[in-house]
This record gives sequence, C-alpha cells and structure tokens, in this order.
Amino acid sequence: MTPTQDSRHHARLIALILLALLLFCPPLLVVVNHLPGTASLALYLFGAWALVIGLAAWLMERPAKH
Repeated sequence: MTPTQDSRHHARLIALILLALLLFCPPLLVVVNHLPGTASLALYLFGAWALVIGLAAWLMERPAKH
C-alpha cells in the first residue's frame, strides 16, 4: 500500500469504530427497545453486529498485488 492508501485505510477503520460506538450506545438501544414488537432489540443487535462484522471483513481484505 502507498502512504495515502494506508492513511485512508486507517481513517476507514476509525470510522468503523465510531459507527460501532454509535450503533451500540445506550440511548439508541433504549429507543430501539421501546419500538413495537417483541424482538425489536434482539433483531437490531443482531443486524447491527452483522453490519459491523461485514464492514470490518470488507475493510480488512487486502487487494491483490499486481
């Protein structure tokens, strides 16, 4: 990776961490918990966690060197 690609990679990882912190902050979880439906919080947590894992896997893939 070139230095600019490396810095972009770090910036994207930091953005992913901030997104994860936002998705799992307690005020948002309280709002989701009060949505109608019995499993709204469980579905939200599963979906948010799957999103974070998927984005992390996508970001950590290294492009093939030519």
